[in-house]
Amino acid sequence: MLEHQTSLEFRHSMGEIVTAVANAGPRLEFLHEHDHTLFRRFDTFTERDGGYRPPAGAPRVPLMFSLRASASPAGSGVRGG
Repeated sequence: MLEHQTSLEFRHSMGEIVTAVANAGPRLEFLHEHDHTLFRRFDTFTERDGGYRPPAGAPRVPLMFSLRASASPAGSGVRGG
């Protein structure tokens, strides 16, 4: 068991995250939303297909996302505003 267990959680909207990436200068390559998580967030979730998912028949909602951005050549980055 760990002696010091600290957990930090930040809640940022998708817009805040994408805008921060855009303002930092890289080129956004993709943003994918996923209808599963890597851990069991709710008691009703079941483990299948390598993740935890809502019960069958539940509406599909984004529970996790992946974003990839790469460095842009100097001066060609798209800036958010």
